[in-house]
Amino acid sequence: MSIADKDRIVVTGMGVVSPLGCGVETVWSRLLAGRSGIGSLGADLAAGTGSEVGGRVPDRVQDPEAGFDSTGIIAPKDLKKMDRFVEFALVAAHEALEQAGWHDADERGLLRTATVIATGIGGFGSIVNAVHTTDSRGPGRLSPFTAPTFLANMASGQAS
Repeated sequence: MSIADKDRIVVTGMGVVSPLGCGVETVWSRLLAGRSGIGSLGADLAAGTGSEVGGRVPDRVQDPEAGFDSTGIIAPKDLKKMDRFVEFALVAAHEALEQAGWHDADERGLLRTATVIATGIGGFGSIVNAVHTTDSRGPGRLSPFTAPTFLANMASGQAS
């Protein structure tokens, strides 16, 4: 195998979870139509932030066509052990794998498959909850799953 062969990268599937909705085709068509996922956050989320606008991923109630729904992709018991950003990553990874037609590969296929998922901070919500628990009830009340819920690399780890 030449060096040129080793440097090849092929993106065979993509997945999207965004304030414009979920799903590559839907989000792309909404972008082309000039739609934005940015809007008013509401007083409960905006309080103390200095901003009243932002983007939130809609659920199926807010966006029946393309709202976020992890049902059938993530087991309910597993949801208790992961931050919301990992949920988003797993749903997007599921779409990417479906789009790629990738199913349980043989050993060679597994060794030639990569997962690339980026996040700015990881599970900030879980970090905030851990701080509140520590302040109000003490560090002994933290779950042993606390740190794994918010680590930035858990999105790639869970998807892999």
